[in-house]
Amino acid sequence: MRLLAVQRAFVRRARALDRDLPAAVEDDVEALHHARVASRRLREILPLVGPASGHRGELRAVRRRVRRLTRALGGVRELDVALGILDALRQTHPDLAEAIGAARLAVEADRRRRREEMARHLDDLDARDLAGDLTEVAQHVGQGSPVEHAMRLRRRLERRVDRLDAAIDEAGALYAFDRLHLVRIAVKQVRYVLELVHEFGRVRTLRLVNRLKQSQDLLGRLHDLEVAAGYIRRQGGAHEDARASENERVQRLVERETRELHAAYLGRVDKLIDVIASCRGEIDLKLAVGPMPRRRAERSGHGR
Repeated sequence: MRLLAVQRAFVRRARALDRDLPAAVEDDVEALHHARVASRRLREILPLVGPASGHRGELRAVRRRVRRLTRALGGVRELDVALGILDALRQTHPDLAEAIGAARLAVEADRRRRREEMARHLDDLDARDLAGDLTEVAQHVGQGSPVEHAMRLRRRLERRVDRLDAAIDEAGALYAFDRLHLVRIAVKQVRYVLELVHEFGRVRTLRLVNRLKQSQDLLGRLHDLEVAAGYIRRQGGAHEDARASENERVQRLVERETRELHAAYLGRVDKLIDVIASCRGEIDLKLAVGPMPRRRAERSGHGR
């Protein structure tokens, strides 16, 4: 494993967060999304960077702050997506605008509340100063031997893959929103670790990463629909007139797409299982033995 690659991977992720976090704090919707993704990627690399023993307390503190940052940004981001779903429904079904509009007002009210909570949390964890702390950590990234870094990465991948395997098994074939949400989180975590495997050790994982991203996008849409559906259902329960009937029609639209996406997920489970098998097999083996030197690999290629 190349220690320079570890350093570069960390710096890229820290810079991505530094770039988007200030605008996210100012309530830029896209920046908030990118900052949250950057924080998740940092959470996967921070346990692997291996600073000297004198800096481990500093690293633990930064890890806690990044985890809190992810959570602080998540509530607002979730409702931004719900608003987008409702806007798309209103555009394609203008005859249902009244029911959709009522749900949208409820989402907007909750978003304002969560935005205030997010601002308080970001102040509490000194989010604006986090970039400086990450720069301090970066000075110690890559300390230790390549073998140590490879072992950390193998253990991280093993834990993430085991979690994904268990989540898929627990979710089963019946629709259960909370269990599918755990599958989605586990898919995301394995994806981000495989990105590190690719960057750290020249082990080719992009094919597996793309498979995971497809499942992540599908499960993400399923999650977002369920959040929007919750607001729609709540509005429907408050009326017993034509609005209630209109609301039921909106619910059916969302539920139909939810069923289609769940069926698509079930059709992709075998692909996720194949990714798990590859991680436990060829990827783990390559991490254990290390990548073939480039010159030797080139000579082997010419020999064929």
